[in-house]
Amino acid sequence: MKCIHQDKALIFAFSGELDNLSILKIKADVIREIDRVQAPVVKFDFKDVTFIDSTGIGFLLARYNQVQGYRGELILKNISPAIRRLFALSGIFQIMRVEKENDRKEVHV
Repeated sequence: MKCIHQDKALIFAFSGELDNLSILKIKADVIREIDRVQAPVVKFDFKDVTFIDSTGIGFLLARYNQVQGYRGELILKNISPAIRRLFALSGIFQIMRVEKENDRKEVHV
């Protein structure tokens, strides 16, 4: 996982699998950085993510609630078709926005 500060956004670029084991390794660091910075926009970049399970979905929902707690916005970006299907089935797109890759404008899917 990489964390980048860009303009007024805090961007987390994840890679590999987001499962129980990997979430245990990154969870505390992500929580701490979001709390410390309290950026108006937090982006989760899934470009290099190959798999996500229910633990990853739970982590995502908890971070959404964390960011909403200080009235920030959590935006998803670079989602593969397989992960997009999982997010659609889980209802993630009902509450979170996706950044369109070609124009970087935020759109609701």
